[in-house]
Amino acid sequence: MKLLHSALRFRVNYFSDLGRHQVVIWMPGDTPPVDAQMDVGPRIEHEVPNEVFRHDIAPLRFGRFYPAQLLHADDAPGPMFRVTKLNEASFVANFSHPLQGRIFSIDSGKADISTEPVGQVTQLLEWSGMETQMQTPTDFSAPDAFAREDESPDAEFYAQPRKVIHVDAVCARRIQALYRTVLPEGARVLDLMAGWRSHLPDTVQPATGIGMNAEELADNPQLAERIVHDLNADPRLPFADATFDAVVCSVSIEYLTQPQKIVAEAKRVLKPGGMFVVTLSNRYFPPKVIRLWTQLHPMERMAWAGTLIKQAGFRKVETYVERGLKRPKDDRYADRLAESDPLFATWGVKP
Repeated sequence: MKLLHSALRFRVNYFSDLGRHQVVIWMPGDTPPVDAQMDVGPRIEHEVPNEVFRHDIAPLRFGRFYPAQLLHADDAPGPMFRVTKLNEASFVANFSHPLQGRIFSIDSGKADISTEPVGQVTQLLEWSGMETQMQTPTDFSAPDAFAREDESPDAEFYAQPRKVIHVDAVCARRIQALYRTVLPEGARVLDLMAGWRSHLPDTVQPATGIGMNAEELADNPQLAERIVHDLNADPRLPFADATFDAVVCSVSIEYLTQPQKIVAEAKRVLKPGGMFVVTLSNRYFPPKVIRLWTQLHPMERMAWAGTLIKQAGFRKVETYVERGLKRPKDDRYADRLAESDPLFATWGVKP
């Protein structure tokens, strides 16, 4: 029998050129402590010569967020800024809150959940808006964006089974809850970059899994079909057009060196109206993660994945963030971090 905890779910809702966005924070209590709107502060922008930016640490790109420490300046008006204009000589650093000037709403409701809520009001707008796109999409390009610390063949790196879950148990349950909400009931699902667990709900069919290690795939009880296939070596999916109702990629997209091709392939094997869903968190294997991932805030990582989905021709693109639940006591980071791993997700629908 699971102990249920009374919780408040607060959700920030807004739109951008990318799509629809939601940020959910779970908090303890019974009475909503905030109004329907919160103040995001004034607009703060400064034109800055390009030489003031630390180009040796990261590439300067339009639409990206950077910590103020990357400026050769001691008087930055905020901890982070976004590049809103960029030319050969200078750029505009916007230190405003990402929702400044954007219409957004906040709603709340009570719920009984199996995990203790530990979220705080300050988290509601802390990251909100960082994943939004402007009239020109954020520039995520860089010459070494898909380079990795370990460029040895992936087949060698993944030859040894790693039966670990790349998020804590609470986040894994929230991924499953999200899939239960967004995936069609009875859907035939393709699980990309699958391992020994898929986090899929029982409302969909046993899935087809593509992964790198046969032993891990064999130990996955949610798979009906198991295929060992290196998507970085060969991005083409071994399925006919319009085969699946949904394609998911769970906390793994950061290891793809040709992600545009994989997203295009996901679209090809989906039936019209099918969904492609990508879930993310903040743990990864450093040797095999793409360099771009290490340069982005987690909200920007979600924005990058959402941009790939939209540019591939998917419609009804959405992003979703969920935070504020207590980390399990047996998690290896429990003595350092009270809050569970955050959940980030983005998805789109094939026309």
